[in-house]
Formats: sequence, structure tokens, C-alpha cells
Amino acid sequence: MKRILQPSLPVAILRMLMGIIFMAHAIARLADYTIPGFGDFLNSKGFPLGFYMAWAVTLFELAGGFCMFLGYFTRLFCIGEIIILFTGIILVHWENGWFVVGKTLGGIEYSVVLIIVLAVIFLAYSQKKNKSS
Repeated sequence: MKRILQPSLPVAILRMLMGIIFMAHAIARLADYTIPGFGDFLNSKGFPLGFYMAWAVTLFELAGGFCMFLGYFTRLFCIGEIIILFTGIILVHWENGWFVVGKTLGGIEYSVVLIIVLAVIFLAYSQKKNKSS
């Protein structure tokens, strides 16, 4: 139980919330079986084996989100998910501007917030590791 509440209660709550968000995203993709469409989209953007990449992203978010919730592999998951989110910004959201809803639709706003939260969690866990050495 001690591990799940580290390095501090506020960071642990944020980390667990992010784990739930990414697991929910993966579960929705699995439940609605939108993976083939996601794979087709990746293929259309020039990624080889888009279907398998879509599965890899989905499984990474599902397993990584679960590990993140429990406090395992936190920094690794943060780095991986930040890369996925930056890729999404470049491929999809950038052309839609800033706002997710409102003046424009589908912009980078939400992805930027997730990246910042993941970076904060990453830094909090980096400081924890530095203090223990």
C-alpha cells in the first residue's frame, strides 16, 4: 500500500487518475473495436503495419495505465505516452488549432494538458529516485 501512495499523496492521486484515463481510452478502443480504423489511419499517414501499431498503442495504454495506477514503471510509461501524444498532435490535432471544442474542434489543447501532467509525474518520480540514492 505504501508504494501506491508514493512519492506524495497529491502526485499519487494525479498518477492514479492518469492511469485510469489511459486505461479507459484503451478499453473504449477495444470495446468499440476501432483498432482496425486506427490502424488504417496510421497506414494512411505512412506508418508501416498500422494495424499492429494500433494494437501496440492500445495494449501499451491498457497495461501501462494499469501499472501507472499501481505505481510501477511510472517514468517509462510517462515517456512512452508523451511520445504517443506528441505523435497525435503532429498527425491529427495541430491542423485543428488549439481548442478541443469551441472556436475549433479537435485541437491540441487536451493533449498538451496530458503531456504537462505526465511530465510533472515523471519529474516527481525522478526526484524520488534521486533522493533514494
